[in-house]
Amino acid sequence: MSIHIRQLRRGAEAEFVSGLEWLFDPPGSRPSDWDRDRAFERTAQVLDHEDVALFEARSDQDQLVGVASVYLDILSVRFGRRASIEDLAVHPRWRSRGVGTSLLTAARAWAHDYGANYVFLESGVARTDAHRFYLREGATHAASAFRWTAQHLGSGWYDPANQ
Repeated sequence: MSIHIRQLRRGAEAEFVSGLEWLFDPPGSRPSDWDRDRAFERTAQVLDHEDVALFEARSDQDQLVGVASVYLDILSVRFGRRASIEDLAVHPRWRSRGVGTSLLTAARAWAHDYGANYVFLESGVARTDAHRFYLREGATHAASAFRWTAQHLGSGWYDPANQ
């Protein structure tokens, strides 16, 4: 069994989105605002950016078995250029068979080739198996991530006219 990793191009949006939905299997869950059509549109949008790469993993039989996305996102004053692996999803029946390692290797190599000094990956707290995998792959558990959704962002505190 071998895994073939390719960078996605236009026309593969539907398969990429289908792969993302593997993240909804336990211990994950489907986000309440998940919209496949919006996900297709966003996938098409990111494929147009040179600072984003989407990868697919395929079996010898050309079955989609995993997907990953990596973004060059910020230039940190403290750490330099950061790349973020936003999505890493493996078909449930293909987990623990090298797919995740192959995708992670491709995403990290792409980030390095495009000037990243480090790679950031955020993972849900319930994904303890994934956390063990990331640690085995050489990651350090360096931070806790927090987020605010749109309804909690607020507005009005910043007035650019006062700058």
